[in-house]
Amino acid sequence: MDAVIHWFSASGNTARAAEAVAAKLAATGYVVSRVAIAANGQPPAEIPDLTVLAFPIWSWAAPHFVLNHARRLPRAKGAQAAILATCGGFGAQGVGEAARILRRRGYRVGCSGEAVYPDSWTLAVNPPAGTELAAALAKGDAQVTQFADRLLSGAPAVQRCTFFQVLWSWPMAMLFRTLGRRFMGKFFIADEACTSCGQCVAYCPVRAIRLEGTLARPRWNAGCAGCYRCINLCPARAIQISIARLAIHLGVNLALTVGWLWAMAEWRERLSLALVTTSAAFAALTVLQLTALDGLLHGLERRPALRRFFAASYTKRFGRYRAPGFRPEKSGG
Repeated sequence: MDAVIHWFSASGNTARAAEAVAAKLAATGYVVSRVAIAANGQPPAEIPDLTVLAFPIWSWAAPHFVLNHARRLPRAKGAQAAILATCGGFGAQGVGEAARILRRRGYRVGCSGEAVYPDSWTLAVNPPAGTELAAALAKGDAQVTQFADRLLSGAPAVQRCTFFQVLWSWPMAMLFRTLGRRFMGKFFIADEACTSCGQCVAYCPVRAIRLEGTLARPRWNAGCAGCYRCINLCPARAIQISIARLAIHLGVNLALTVGWLWAMAEWRERLSLALVTTSAAFAALTVLQLTALDGLLHGLERRPALRRFFAASYTKRFGRYRAPGFRPEKSGG
Protein backbone atom coordinates (compact mmCIF):
# COMPACT_ATOMS: atom_id res chain seq x y z
CA MET A 1 0.00 0.00 0.00
CA ASP A 2 1.08 3.57 -0.59
CA ALA A 3 0.65 6.69 1.52
CA VAL A 4 1.24 10.36 0.78
CA ILE A 5 1.77 12.85 3.59
CA HIS A 6 0.98 16.43 2.55
CA TRP A 7 2.64 18.72 5.08
CA PHE A 8 3.67 22.26 5.89
CA SER A 9 5.81 23.38 8.80
CA ALA A 10 6.79 26.94 9.75
CA SER A 11 9.40 26.22 12.40
CA GLY A 12 9.64 22.45 12.50
CA ASN A 13 6.94 20.99 14.74
CA THR A 14 4.79 19.64 11.91
CA ALA A 15 7.86 18.44 9.99
CA ARG A 16 8.89 16.48 13.07
CA ALA A 17 5.40 15.01 13.43
CA ALA A 18 5.14 14.13 9.72
CA GLU A 19 8.50 12.37 9.84
CA ALA A 20 7.40 10.29 12.84
CA VAL A 21 4.12 9.30 11.15
CA ALA A 22 6.00 8.40 7.96
CA ALA A 23 8.37 6.16 9.93
CA LYS A 24 5.45 4.39 11.62
CA LEU A 25 3.67 3.80 8.32
CA ALA A 26 6.84 2.57 6.61
CA ALA A 27 7.48 0.11 9.45
CA THR A 28 4.14 -1.55 8.74
CA GLY A 29 4.68 -1.93 5.01
CA TYR A 30 3.46 1.35 3.52
CA VAL A 31 5.44 2.97 0.72
CA VAL A 32 5.45 6.55 1.99
CA SER A 33 6.10 9.76 0.10
CA ARG A 34 5.90 13.29 1.43
CA VAL A 35 4.66 16.37 -0.39
CA ALA A 36 5.71 19.75 1.01
CA ILE A 37 2.78 22.13 0.68
CA ALA A 38 3.69 25.32 -1.20
CA ALA A 39 1.54 28.44 -1.35
CA ASN A 40 1.10 28.10 -5.12
CA GLY A 41 1.90 24.41 -5.47
CA GLN A 42 -0.20 21.76 -7.12
CA PRO A 43 -0.79 18.41 -5.37
CA PRO A 44 -0.08 15.20 -7.28
CA ALA A 45 -2.92 13.84 -9.41
CA GLU A 46 -2.65 10.27 -8.12
CA ILE A 47 -4.85 9.10 -5.25
CA PRO A 48 -2.91 6.84 -2.84
CA ASP A 49 -4.33 4.25 -0.48
CA LEU A 50 -3.86 6.74 2.34
CA THR A 51 -3.68 10.54 2.24
CA VAL A 52 -2.42 12.34 5.35
CA LEU A 53 -2.73 16.12 5.76
CA ALA A 54 -0.40 17.60 8.40
CA PHE A 55 -0.24 21.28 9.32
CA PRO A 56 0.20 23.76 12.21
CA ILE A 57 -2.74 25.54 13.81
CA TRP A 58 -2.74 29.33 13.49
CA SER A 59 -5.60 31.20 15.13
CA TRP A 60 -7.62 27.98 15.46
CA ALA A 61 -7.30 26.94 11.81
CA ALA A 62 -4.96 25.55 9.21
CA PRO A 63 -2.89 28.10 7.24
CA HIS A 64 -4.93 29.53 4.37
CA PHE A 65 -2.66 28.02 1.71
CA VAL A 66 -2.88 24.57 3.33
CA LEU A 67 -6.66 24.72 3.04
CA ASN A 68 -6.29 25.82 -0.59
CA HIS A 69 -3.98 22.86 -1.17
CA ALA A 70 -6.61 20.52 0.30
CA ARG A 71 -9.23 22.00 -2.02
CA ARG A 72 -7.00 21.15 -4.99
CA LEU A 73 -6.52 17.50 -4.08
CA PRO A 74 -7.84 15.11 -6.74
CA ARG A 75 -11.42 14.04 -6.24
CA ALA A 76 -11.66 10.66 -4.56
CA LYS A 77 -14.44 8.14 -4.09
CA GLY A 78 -14.10 7.12 -0.48
CA ALA A 79 -10.29 6.98 -0.38
CA GLN A 80 -8.86 6.87 3.13
CA ALA A 81 -7.51 10.08 4.66
CA ALA A 82 -6.20 11.30 8.00
CA ILE A 83 -5.47 14.73 9.49
CA LEU A 84 -2.82 15.67 12.03
CA ALA A 85 -2.46 19.21 13.38
CA THR A 86 0.27 20.56 15.62
CA CYS A 87 -0.50 23.43 17.96
CA GLY A 88 0.78 25.30 20.97
CA GLY A 89 -2.28 24.57 23.06
CA PHE A 90 -5.77 24.06 21.67
CA GLY A 91 -6.71 23.88 17.99
CA ALA A 92 -10.51 24.27 18.39
CA GLN A 93 -12.21 23.89 14.99
CA GLY A 94 -9.00 23.73 12.90
CA VAL A 95 -8.98 19.96 12.35
CA GLY A 96 -12.73 19.83 11.72
CA GLU A 97 -12.57 22.53 9.04
CA ALA A 98 -9.84 20.66 7.17
CA ALA A 99 -11.82 17.42 7.50
CA ARG A 100 -14.90 19.03 5.93
CA ILE A 101 -12.84 20.10 2.92
CA LEU A 102 -11.43 16.60 2.45
CA ARG A 103 -14.89 15.05 2.73
CA ARG A 104 -16.18 17.41 0.06
CA ARG A 105 -13.35 16.13 -2.14
CA GLY A 106 -14.60 12.59 -1.59
CA TYR A 107 -12.13 11.38 1.06
CA ARG A 108 -13.11 9.31 4.07
CA VAL A 109 -11.42 10.87 7.10
CA GLY A 110 -11.11 7.97 9.50
CA CYS A 111 -8.50 9.42 11.85
CA SER A 112 -7.74 12.97 12.97
CA GLY A 113 -6.04 14.57 15.94
CA GLU A 114 -3.72 17.17 17.42
CA ALA A 115 -0.27 17.13 18.97
CA VAL A 116 0.79 19.91 21.34
CA TYR A 117 4.34 21.14 20.73
CA PRO A 118 6.32 24.21 21.88
CA ASP A 119 4.59 27.44 20.87
CA SER A 120 6.40 29.51 18.23
CA TRP A 121 4.05 32.52 18.34
CA THR A 122 6.86 34.97 19.05
CA LEU A 123 4.55 38.00 19.09
CA ALA A 124 3.57 37.09 22.65
CA VAL A 125 5.36 33.89 23.65
CA ASN A 126 8.96 33.35 24.74
CA PRO A 127 9.60 29.76 23.59
CA PRO A 128 10.83 27.16 26.10
CA ALA A 129 14.45 26.07 26.39
CA GLY A 130 16.50 23.41 28.14
CA THR A 131 14.60 20.78 30.10
CA GLU A 132 11.29 22.58 29.53
CA LEU A 133 11.81 22.34 25.77
CA ALA A 134 12.77 18.67 25.98
CA ALA A 135 9.64 17.90 27.99
CA ALA A 136 7.42 19.80 25.56
CA LEU A 137 8.90 17.97 22.57
CA ALA A 138 8.48 14.61 24.30
CA LYS A 139 4.82 15.40 25.01
CA GLY A 140 4.18 16.26 21.37
CA ASP A 141 6.06 13.20 20.13
CA ALA A 142 3.97 10.94 22.39
CA GLN A 143 0.75 12.40 21.01
CA VAL A 144 1.98 11.85 17.44
CA THR A 145 2.76 8.23 18.29
CA GLN A 146 -0.75 7.79 19.68
CA PHE A 147 -2.18 9.32 16.49
CA ALA A 148 -0.14 6.94 14.29
CA ASP A 149 -1.21 3.94 16.38
CA ARG A 150 -4.88 4.91 16.06
CA LEU A 151 -4.44 5.41 12.33
CA LEU A 152 -2.86 1.99 11.86
CA SER A 153 -5.44 0.26 14.05
CA GLY A 154 -8.14 1.04 11.49
CA ALA A 155 -10.66 1.94 14.18
CA PRO A 156 -12.39 5.33 13.64
CA ALA A 157 -10.74 7.98 15.81
CA VAL A 158 -11.94 11.40 14.70
CA GLN A 159 -11.33 14.48 16.82
CA ARG A 160 -14.53 16.28 17.75
CA CYS A 161 -15.13 19.96 18.36
CA THR A 162 -18.24 21.16 20.18
CA PHE A 163 -20.71 23.53 18.53
CA PHE A 164 -19.78 26.25 21.03
CA GLN A 165 -16.09 25.90 20.19
CA VAL A 166 -16.86 26.20 16.47
CA LEU A 167 -19.13 29.18 17.16
CA TRP A 168 -16.31 31.33 18.53
CA SER A 169 -13.22 29.87 16.84
CA TRP A 170 -14.40 29.75 13.23
CA PRO A 171 -15.07 33.54 13.03
CA MET A 172 -11.71 34.19 14.69
CA ALA A 173 -10.01 31.95 12.13
CA MET A 174 -11.78 33.72 9.26
CA LEU A 175 -10.76 37.15 10.54
CA PHE A 176 -7.16 36.04 10.88
CA ARG A 177 -6.82 34.48 7.42
CA THR A 178 -8.56 37.35 5.61
CA LEU A 179 -7.24 40.32 7.58
CA GLY A 180 -5.25 39.65 10.74
CA ARG A 181 -2.37 37.70 9.16
CA ARG A 182 -1.78 40.56 6.73
CA PHE A 183 -0.79 42.80 9.63
CA MET A 184 1.73 40.37 11.12
CA GLY A 185 4.57 41.45 8.87
CA LYS A 186 3.71 45.11 9.42
CA PHE A 187 4.83 44.70 13.03
CA PHE A 188 8.29 43.41 12.05
CA ILE A 189 11.52 45.33 11.74
CA ALA A 190 15.11 44.22 11.15
CA ASP A 191 17.44 45.76 13.74
CA GLU A 192 21.14 46.64 13.57
CA ALA A 193 22.13 42.96 13.76
CA CYS A 194 20.71 42.31 10.26
CA THR A 195 23.40 41.11 7.82
CA SER A 196 21.19 41.30 4.68
CA CYS A 197 21.72 37.57 4.18
CA GLY A 198 18.31 37.20 2.52
CA GLN A 199 17.33 33.99 4.30
CA CYS A 200 14.03 35.54 5.41
CA VAL A 201 13.24 36.18 1.74
CA ALA A 202 14.32 32.72 0.60
CA TYR A 203 12.35 30.82 3.25
CA CYS A 204 9.15 32.86 3.42
CA PRO A 205 6.42 30.34 2.53
CA VAL A 206 4.28 32.95 0.75
CA ARG A 207 7.09 35.14 -0.66
CA ALA A 208 5.89 38.16 1.27
CA ILE A 209 9.37 39.58 2.00
CA ARG A 210 11.83 41.49 -0.15
CA LEU A 211 15.06 43.35 0.58
CA GLU A 212 14.94 47.11 0.06
CA GLY A 213 17.16 50.17 0.42
CA THR A 214 20.89 50.74 0.38
CA LEU A 215 21.26 48.60 3.50
CA ALA A 216 19.11 45.82 1.93
CA ARG A 217 16.75 45.40 4.84
CA PRO A 218 13.65 43.15 4.67
CA ARG A 219 10.20 44.60 4.11
CA TRP A 220 6.99 42.60 4.53
CA ASN A 221 3.96 43.03 2.28
CA ALA A 222 0.29 42.34 2.99
CA GLY A 223 0.59 38.77 1.73
CA CYS A 224 2.20 37.72 5.03
CA ALA A 225 0.88 34.40 6.34
CA GLY A 226 1.62 35.20 9.98
CA CYS A 227 3.76 32.11 10.44
CA TYR A 228 6.72 33.74 12.28
CA ARG A 229 9.20 31.59 10.36
CA CYS A 230 11.30 34.66 9.52
CA ILE A 231 11.65 35.84 13.12
CA ASN A 232 12.32 32.34 14.45
CA LEU A 233 14.82 31.23 11.80
CA CYS A 234 16.80 34.46 11.27
CA PRO A 235 20.43 33.39 11.87
CA ALA A 236 21.31 36.79 13.39
CA ARG A 237 18.12 37.04 15.49
CA ALA A 238 17.74 40.46 13.88
CA ILE A 239 13.99 40.43 13.19
CA GLN A 240 11.96 41.96 15.99
CA ILE A 241 8.43 43.10 16.78
CA SER A 242 8.56 46.90 16.57
CA ILE A 243 6.70 48.34 19.58
CA ALA A 244 6.03 51.56 17.67
CA ARG A 245 4.65 49.77 14.62
CA LEU A 246 2.56 47.46 16.80
CA ALA A 247 1.07 50.38 18.75
CA ILE A 248 0.37 52.49 15.64
CA HIS A 249 -1.33 49.74 13.66
CA LEU A 250 -3.36 48.44 16.59
CA GLY A 251 -4.34 52.02 17.46
CA VAL A 252 -5.56 52.67 13.92
CA ASN A 253 -7.44 49.34 13.90
CA LEU A 254 -9.13 50.25 17.18
CA ALA A 255 -10.09 53.69 15.87
CA LEU A 256 -11.55 52.21 12.68
CA THR A 257 -13.54 49.63 14.66
CA VAL A 258 -14.92 52.27 17.05
CA GLY A 259 -15.81 54.47 14.08
CA TRP A 260 -17.62 51.59 12.39
CA LEU A 261 -19.62 50.82 15.53
CA TRP A 262 -20.46 54.51 16.04
CA ALA A 263 -21.68 54.87 12.44
CA MET A 264 -23.81 51.73 12.76
CA ALA A 265 -25.40 53.11 15.92
CA GLU A 266 -26.05 56.54 14.36
CA TRP A 267 -27.64 55.04 11.23
CA ARG A 268 -29.49 52.19 12.91
CA GLU A 269 -32.79 53.31 11.37
CA ARG A 270 -31.30 52.54 7.95
CA LEU A 271 -29.34 49.48 9.00
CA SER A 272 -28.80 47.92 5.55
CA LEU A 273 -27.40 51.13 4.07
CA ALA A 274 -25.28 51.70 7.17
CA LEU A 275 -23.84 48.18 7.00
CA VAL A 276 -22.85 48.46 3.33
CA THR A 277 -21.51 52.02 3.52
CA THR A 278 -19.56 51.74 6.75
CA SER A 279 -18.14 48.32 5.86
CA ALA A 280 -16.94 49.65 2.48
CA ALA A 281 -15.34 52.63 4.22
CA PHE A 282 -13.72 50.33 6.80
CA ALA A 283 -12.29 48.11 4.05
CA ALA A 284 -10.96 51.08 2.06
CA LEU A 285 -9.29 52.62 5.11
CA THR A 286 -7.79 49.25 6.06
CA VAL A 287 -6.25 48.95 2.59
CA LEU A 288 -4.79 52.43 3.01
CA GLN A 289 -3.42 51.37 6.39
CA LEU A 290 -1.70 48.35 4.85
CA THR A 291 -0.27 50.38 1.95
CA ALA A 292 0.04 54.15 2.40
CA LEU A 293 0.47 54.17 6.19
CA ASP A 294 2.90 51.28 6.07
CA GLY A 295 4.88 53.06 3.36
CA LEU A 296 5.03 56.20 5.49
CA LEU A 297 6.26 54.26 8.52
CA HIS A 298 8.82 52.45 6.37
CA GLY A 299 10.13 55.78 5.11
CA LEU A 300 10.34 57.23 8.62
CA GLU A 301 12.18 54.24 10.06
CA ARG A 302 14.89 54.54 7.40
CA ARG A 303 15.89 57.90 8.90
CA PRO A 304 18.81 57.36 11.29
CA ALA A 305 17.27 59.68 13.89
CA LEU A 306 14.06 57.63 14.02
CA ARG A 307 15.48 54.17 13.38
CA ARG A 308 16.18 53.46 17.05
CA PHE A 309 12.65 54.55 17.98
CA PHE A 310 11.06 52.10 15.55
CA ALA A 311 13.55 49.32 16.37
CA ALA A 312 12.70 49.34 20.09
CA SER A 313 11.32 45.87 20.87
CA TYR A 314 10.57 43.47 23.70
CA THR A 315 11.38 40.44 21.52
CA LYS A 316 15.13 41.10 21.69
CA ARG A 317 15.10 39.29 25.02
CA PHE A 318 12.99 36.44 23.65
CA GLY A 319 14.48 33.19 22.48
CA ARG A 320 13.76 31.83 19.02
CA TYR A 321 12.20 28.49 18.17
CA ARG A 322 13.21 25.89 15.60
CA ALA A 323 12.44 22.22 16.17
CA PRO A 324 15.70 20.22 16.39
CA GLY A 325 17.01 19.27 12.96
CA PHE A 326 14.40 21.23 11.02
CA ARG A 327 15.44 22.36 7.53
CA PRO A 328 12.76 24.55 5.93
CA GLU A 329 11.82 24.36 2.28
CA LYS A 330 12.69 27.40 0.16
CA SER A 331 10.24 29.65 -1.65
CA GLY A 332 6.91 28.34 -0.50
CA GLY A 333 7.92 24.74 0.13
